[in-house]
Amino acid sequence: MDDLGVIIENERDRRTLKWLIDTVGKDAVRDAIERIPGRRKPYVSNVAKALGLTPPKDLEVADRETARRHLEAIRRRLERLASQTESD
Repeated sequence: MDDLGVIIENERDRRTLKWLIDTVGKDAVRDAIERIPGRRKPYVSNVAKALGLTPPKDLEVADRETARRHLEAIRRRLERLASQTESD
């Protein structure tokens, strides 16, 4: 997926790009990138628009494991902030 040059900013973008590839194939995604109008960058949403596709809503929701990883990272950050505040 990374070889396509699509800008992936988060896990939802990654899931959406995978869905696009599974739906239309890598070649169609490459062609769509070339058809993005104007000076727009190849964000996943622009690629989907160029393909005339709307990703399903369920791609917006992270799977359980991804959500757990994000929550754990947030917890660690909050603990660090709390310990820095206590030491000040």
